[in-house]
Amino acid sequence: MTAPSPLQQALMLMQQQAYPSAEAICQQLLARNPKDFNARHLLGVIKMHAGNPLSACKELKRAAELPVAERFRAQALNNLSLALKQRSRFDEALRVQEQALTLVPDEESFQINRLYLLEVLESWPAIIHTLQQHPSLNPIDELQCLFARAERHSGATEKALARMDCALSEDDSNLETLGEYCLLLSLSGTPLAPEKLASLTIEQLESVADYLAEEGYLNTALPLYSRLLELDPKHAAARHMVDAATGELAEHAPEQYVRDLYDTHAEQFEQQLVDRLGYRAPAMLSDALTQLLPHHLSRVADLGCGSGLLGRSLRKAFHIEELSGCDLSAGMLDEARKQGGYDLLEQANLLDWLRQQKQEQQPLQLICATDVLIYIGDLGAVMKAVHQALTADGTFAFTVEAAEEDLELATTGRYRHSEAHLRQRAAEAGLEVISCTRFPLREEQGRMQTGLMVLSRKPASI
Repeated sequence: MTAPSPLQQALMLMQQQAYPSAEAICQQLLARNPKDFNARHLLGVIKMHAGNPLSACKELKRAAELPVAERFRAQALNNLSLALKQRSRFDEALRVQEQALTLVPDEESFQINRLYLLEVLESWPAIIHTLQQHPSLNPIDELQCLFARAERHSGATEKALARMDCALSEDDSNLETLGEYCLLLSLSGTPLAPEKLASLTIEQLESVADYLAEEGYLNTALPLYSRLLELDPKHAAARHMVDAATGELAEHAPEQYVRDLYDTHAEQFEQQLVDRLGYRAPAMLSDALTQLLPHHLSRVADLGCGSGLLGRSLRKAFHIEELSGCDLSAGMLDEARKQGGYDLLEQANLLDWLRQQKQEQQPLQLICATDVLIYIGDLGAVMKAVHQALTADGTFAFTVEAAEEDLELATTGRYRHSEAHLRQRAAEAGLEVISCTRFPLREEQGRMQTGLMVLSRKPASI
């Protein structure tokens, strides 16, 4: 039996997730021959699988520049596109993927990768054009929902509905297909039949309802959420979304709802929010604070820190002795740990976390909250807890979604706050509002939502 070659060993180690050992073999081969395409290419793939897309891009670019046959260069470019996608650089990833297709036009896997990038970029006409140019892609099972969404966004609702009807007949357990099918039924004027609604399991109801709501059709999702509450009266997400659809104002979104929402989307959070929806609140808040605060800060807290977007921005802008973050979602905290920047991370309700700081007599110089107060209605209790946790002359900086009048629960399931509400609750808690500025928060259903950025201070003395 022939012993495996070093490259085969490296590949097997990568498949076993023994990434450092696999990398070491490739590095040894490259030390002997820096122009070894196979070693360079595999090293880039290993780094991508190991969760280091920046290094992966560097290695794969170098591999693609080596003098090799076009089919090998195309493979390197395809993997480079995947690494760029990991870094949320979608436009660049698309350009690189198209370079790969120029070299190997008929490679089906390359075409599929390109279609997924077009979907992320919401380039629906380009997806339709690709389908017309490459009809061999039409029957591929994994692309049916993608094609149906592109047809729906292009106005071909009936065509998309026929596609989903056919896909469900092949596999009626696919929840994404079922969600798109229900949406298309509603758009075509044929709501889901009561007997079909009654036949859906709790898992199916929740998945389809969430799909409809995320696509911007909460009213269409309402019967499904109502049915969920019939089956499970304590279903937190269903209760919250019914409240959002009917305009009921609870004190805050249920913790389980927020936790599940962000645990589900943790790995794709930054890709979705920053690159697809134009979310820049953490960077903008950090920039605003540089005009207000000294460069050196002692203790800083990031409430609802999520994947750490704000923490990383603050670290770049300030010298911070201790940066803490708290969040309800364990999945988001895992992402924040991977990205680094925090000294302490804790899974906790922000009010409980703030009260604990007061009890332990560890006052904070700066408390920040970007897009976490959107899950809390009346902000009176938050303002009071912040005031108690801050040092004298400490700063509270945060963003919310802007409401025209007082307080609203939007159909997205997020609260919106007015400037009047924020100023009143801050004053009642003993905080001085330094500024309250409207800014473009994020894109939603093709429209930019307006946010409020608030800088406030706890007076040095009463």
